[in-house]
Amino acid sequence: MAALRWVLAVVASVVAFFAVAVPWAVLSPGGNDPWDVIGPVAGVVAAGVLAALGWWASQASAPGGGGPVRRVRQSARTKGKVKQTAGSHGSSARSGRRPLRESIRQKARGGGDVDQVAGDRS
Repeated sequence: MAALRWVLAVVASVVAFFAVAVPWAVLSPGGNDPWDVIGPVAGVVAAGVLAALGWWASQASAPGGGGPVRRVRQSARTKGKVKQTAGSHGSSARSGRRPLRESIRQKARGGGDVDQVAGDRS
């Protein structure tokens, strides 16, 4: 999927170059605008398109992308000892795979010990 996004980004950049350069060269009166002016301007437009779509293409392979979001909500009030663990507490069950995206929110109040863990503690 990431390779397809990069191919699309490069092709769109080339198309953007020609979309600027060809009409400019054809519509300029008498063809007076030299290619040493048209080329760099079209190149700047193509580079901008490649930068934007290159960022988009690189997001496909970002770690944690894709898959469901694991939501963890923890709350603790104590006058004593509380230990809350959500997620893996040791070796990950998802070894070799892309990690899940996580949304973690923790709150704690105490008058004693509170130990909250959300996520992987390996």
